[in-house]
Amino acid sequence: GVPSAAPHGGHRPWQGLLITASLLTFWDLPTTVQFTIEALPSSAAEGKDVLLRACNISETIQAYYWHKGKTAEGSPLIAGYLIDVQVNIPGTAYSGREKIYSNGSLLFQNVTLEDAGSYTLRTINANYDSDQATGQLHVHQNNVPGLPMGAVSGIVTGVLVGVALAAALVCFLLLARTGSIRRDLREQRPPASTPGHGPSHRSAFSSPLPGPRTATPLYEVSVGHGCSGPTGPKGPRIYSQQHLAEKTQ
Repeated sequence: GVPSAAPHGGHRPWQGLLITASLLTFWDLPTTVQFTIEALPSSAAEGKDVLLRACNISETIQAYYWHKGKTAEGSPLIAGYLIDVQVNIPGTAYSGREKIYSNGSLLFQNVTLEDAGSYTLRTINANYDSDQATGQLHVHQNNVPGLPMGAVSGIVTGVLVGVALAAALVCFLLLARTGSIRRDLREQRPPASTPGHGPSHRSAFSSPLPGPRTATPLYEVSVGHGCSGPTGPKGPRIYSQQHLAEKTQ
């Protein structure tokens, strides 16, 4: 057994064994670092390509599995990659635009707005141990580069509200102008005549114009012997010119 107390200033052989075991344990500690996912570019426009790069991947990895979601558990599988045979195995969420490289990075071709979201990479090493990391894919529209979807929606809503207010103002001005014109016309119209208040405008011009006069016969007076007609017992007679002409004939 190990003595309970060593002589003063003596050497304890079991202490050297403990120091050696501690150094061996420190040297055998794993040096692996948790890998991360980085999107290149961090925010892509529609129709562009995006690379979800896997950083700090261990050399002992044998297979990669990309899932669409914040975790691999319960999220649909996009594709898997087996390093030994170097092939992509499509999953249920595969769209034909994804490709996994031998270093674990995932390439998205011709991204759309629906592709934006979280993506998780799950790795399997030679000991069948699993590890995973999650990255974000951001996609924006071409006409508003760099703006998030919330800002785009706010701009569109503001434009629509402005157009509606402008249309309402134009309608109000048109209605006000039409009412003013009608009021002016009512003020300029002459008042209608009423019975007992004098002739109306129409009655002043309603009397008929005189027609052509009929020819009035001319008469001559016969006053005696020096005149054109005989005298009667009651004085001179009056004959028309037509009567006198017939008598002379």
